Order: sequence, then structure tokens, then C-alpha cells
Amino acid sequence: MRILQVCPYFSPHVGGVETHVEMISGELARRGHDVHILTSAHRPGLPTSETFPQGFTVHRVPCVGEIFRTPLTRGVGKALAGLPADLVHLHYPPPVTPFQAARFLRDRGTPVCLTYHCDLFLEIPGGRWLTALYERVFLPTPLDLARRIIVHSESYARTSRALQGRPLAVVPSTVDTHRFAPRPDDPGLRKELRAEGVPVVLFVGRLVPHKGVEDLILALLDLPPPTLLVVAGDGPRRPALERLAGSQGLLSRVRFVGTVSDGDLPRYHAISQVVVLPSNNRLEGFGLTIVEAMASGRPVIVADVPGVRDVIENRRDGLLAEPLLSTDIAHQCRQLLGDPALREELGRRARESALRKYDLSVVVDRLEEVYQEVIRSPQPEA
Repeated sequence: MRILQVCPYFSPHVGGVETHVEMISGELARRGHDVHILTSAHRPGLPTSETFPQGFTVHRVPCVGEIFRTPLTRGVGKALAGLPADLVHLHYPPPVTPFQAARFLRDRGTPVCLTYHCDLFLEIPGGRWLTALYERVFLPTPLDLARRIIVHSESYARTSRALQGRPLAVVPSTVDTHRFAPRPDDPGLRKELRAEGVPVVLFVGRLVPHKGVEDLILALLDLPPPTLLVVAGDGPRRPALERLAGSQGLLSRVRFVGTVSDGDLPRYHAISQVVVLPSNNRLEGFGLTIVEAMASGRPVIVADVPGVRDVIENRRDGLLAEPLLSTDIAHQCRQLLGDPALREELGRRARESALRKYDLSVVVDRLEEVYQEVIRSPQPEA
């Protein structure tokens, strides 16, 4: 099958959506599909077309700028005209590129599906008004065109106003369970981080408001020294987070290590006793970093918000914490840090869950089933 993924950003841009698209595209290509990815040339110097080692080809259209982390692409229709496909898979949001693709495709009969990664909410002044505009202008066309709308979890779909009454299919995000696997502690990294002999709580992700890292830093106040928080990631909130740690007298107990490469990330899991994702709103549609931690055999704590809560089974392979409540995050951390047997049991079960539900082969098996459903389904009425 000739499959075209339309993804607003792609490598070298870093993010959970980009990682997901790269992984499923590589596995689909390995299975013999002819896979292409249409994306934005989001920064100068990127090639118009390149074939990745995994066997898929990336095509980039010009980007005239960026607003609210959305590439403003042009030439999407022209590019699609030169990339005939048996199926087009849109990834949403950001909205502009897949919206342009949907407008071009709506009268052409090509089977289309769409992965709805999350609701859009702009964490800026006037964000509510802009979100309403997005829902009126950019959202209906691709949702109406899609023969199946893929969501990563049932709870997210149930609680999303945009998805009610739509033809849904649940396909979770995925993880490389060979790269992310249990491994022994890493004394070299502990020495580098000045973390020898101390318990480590790990956060992995972009430093943006909805990740809730403020609450995780404040949770340290209720955790006994010398518990150390390692923050692996970067983003616009980093200066404010560093100031918060300083104002609370916690700078000696927090390590801001910046963006960690894919190759080094398993080392950080290896030194951690607990991995926490304290996200606080619907911009976190799944939580890929938590699945990576689970595959690594780490006990995890996640915020009890739609989508993310479905990644784990509470008290079986992870723990839920109240979002925006640092004292509850601290409470869940204390349970794990004070009970090595519980950490070991939850970590073991987390690995089992990752293999059973989120392994790449399992997820792409389900995705291929959805693709066949899409091809067999009638074109939605205009």
C-alpha cells in the first residue's frame, strides 16, 4: 500500500508526535508499504526530499513562518498532486498543514484517516478566543473528511467535544521496547549529575506550562533530602522553573540537564527510582515519555487527566496523582521511594504492559487494521 503521512513537523523537529510518526512509518516501510511523509521545511537548509534509513521518504513544503508553534506552510496541494497515495493519514494538530491537505483532498475520493493527538488550547492571553476560531475554521474540514479518526485513548475521546459522534478508532502511541528496556544503574551518569547514592525522580519532556513541572518542583519540598529531581528537557518555561527552584531553596536538589538525545535517554531511566509526568491539561493527549519509562521497567506516576490516565492501570503498573496538586505528587513519590518492593513490582508490571500494549509491532498491527477499515469505508458525504 502507498501511504502518505501528513505531519506539520517532522525530524529534526523534536516532539512526541514526530517520534510517533517516525516509528510507525519505519515499521510500515519494513512491512513492505511504500511510505511517504509530507511535512514543513520548518527551518532553513532542510532538504526538499530525503529518504530515511528506515525506508520512508520525507517531502518538505515551504514554510513562510510560524505562529503559536504552527508552521505556516504553502504548496501543500501542489505537493499532494505529485504524491498519489492509496491512503492519506493526517496528524492533527497543529492545524494549518493538515487543513490545507484536507481542502485539497476533499473532492478527490482518496481514503483519509486522521490521528487526533490532542485538543488545541493556547496558553496565552486571548487563547480561548483563538481556540474557538480554530475550532470553527480549521477543524471541521479534516474531521468531516476522515473515514476514521484515530485517538490514543478512550478517555480522551469521551471527553473531547470535537470528537463526539465521529467514527473513532483507538490506536495508542508506541515505543521501541528494545531500546527502552530494563538496564543496570549507570554510575558514570550519576557521577556526572552529582547524584551518587541518592534517590532520583525523573521528568522527561518539553518545559512548557501544560507539563506541570512547577508542581513537581514544589513536591520536592515534601520529599526528604537528598531526593534529587532530574529535569530532562528544554523549552520556554525553563528560566521560570529555575527561578522557582531557587526561590524555594531547591537548586541543589534539581538538575536541569536540557534536551537529552534519544541515545542517552535510557541511561537517565536507568538511574531513576521514579518517573513522573505531572501534566495538567488536555494538551497532553497521551504521554509517550511515560510509555518509554514503563518499557524501561521504571515505576511511573502520571497526572489523573484524560488520555494520560489510560496509559497505566492505577496501582498495578503505575500510580495516579491529582493534577496541579504538588502535595499529592509528593505523597505518591514517597510511597514508591519508601518501598523498594513496590517499586520493583510496579516496574516489572509496567514493562509487561509496555510489551503487551505499546510495542511497535502491536501498535502497527492495529494501525494496519484501521487502514483496511478506512479503505473499505465509503467516502463521507460533503
